[in-house]
Amino acid sequence: TNEFDFKVENYDLGAQTADAAGKGLANSGKGQHIHFILNNGPYSAFYEGAFEKDLDDGQYVLLAFLSRSYHESVKAPAAAVIRQFVVGQPENFKEANLSTPHMFYSRPKGAYYGADTKKLMLDFYLANVELSPSGYKVRATINGNEFMLTKWVPYVIEGLAMGDVNVKLELLDPDGNLVKSRFNPVERVVTLAEGKPES
Repeated sequence: TNEFDFKVENYDLGAQTADAAGKGLANSGKGQHIHFILNNGPYSAFYEGAFEKDLDDGQYVLLAFLSRSYHESVKAPAAAVIRQFVVGQPENFKEANLSTPHMFYSRPKGAYYGADTKKLMLDFYLANVELSPSGYKVRATINGNEFMLTKWVPYVIEGLAMGDVNVKLELLDPDGNLVKSRFNPVERVVTLAEGKPES
């Protein structure tokens, strides 16, 4: 069991974001939270600054950032932290270089039901890199359709059919080459359904 304690100031964890009702996006009833991402895996959401998490022995790169209640990342230097740490005594330990460009996947995630399937937010987090039409870019491939993203903002995906949605994100350098990073590229599958299955 590992203990984490984030000193959050000037941001109300557990509160509903003021503009949540008008977004039309999947929204957490528990309010604003921390997106807690280990080794660019699917995030865990925490609604308080201090919590415990069980981890296997290994090497971890942690990205944690403040999130709106509708899961949009707060894109400001003071709203995020990146650290690496070791649990136990992992084999073949190799320290990651966190000063080079990195991209971390955030949304969409998991399963969406009913009205939440109409609009999916595509959101990611960047470190040590800026996007521009003539510089670094993110190539998003959604169900085989490619989109070149040149601004670090949340995007909305609409018009998807029910079923599985395949999302792939690639951070590209100014020459169009894949940036070398242990977290690049990243692929996820999310599911859209008309209604929640009975529990």
